[in-house]
Amino acid sequence: MKYLLLLFSTAFYAQVLHHEMLSSQGISTKTYNGLIVVQTIGQQSMTGTSTNKDYTVMQGFQQSLWGKYITSNKIDVIEGIKTITYPNPFTETVNFQFSESITDLITISIFDILGRLIFEQKKVSVNTILTINLAQLPSSEYLVRLNSTNLNYYTKIIKR
Repeated sequence: MKYLLLLFSTAFYAQVLHHEMLSSQGISTKTYNGLIVVQTIGQQSMTGTSTNKDYTVMQGFQQSLWGKYITSNKIDVIEGIKTITYPNPFTETVNFQFSESITDLITISIFDILGRLIFEQKKVSVNTILTINLAQLPSSEYLVRLNSTNLNYYTKIIKR
């Protein structure tokens, strides 16, 4: 009686972990020439966007200064100019309504989430409303700066 011995070898694979991290970098300090370096805490990863018909979820590098800029809008309200952004999220046009008429040219600067300038236009508001057509922009979150003689306004907008 002869026996046949068969050996089988199987390779098992496990999930490979990617190198991702949450980190804290530096401390908040003021340099000798007045430059302020602020500590950042956040995910250090590439920017990405995921969208379905109702929501857009985005990740990316922090834009820590924009939080301070948007907070500075409270100063503009104290000085007398209140600004309302609508609709937000928007599909083609976004409106900025001011509490008083602004007769000067308003510079509209729109930045992507990485801080790159992607749209700039100078326009005069009609009565107290400034309407901007942004149909050409892809669905995403954007940072907006409105600037004129009496106005320095920052906000975030979302395009569906």
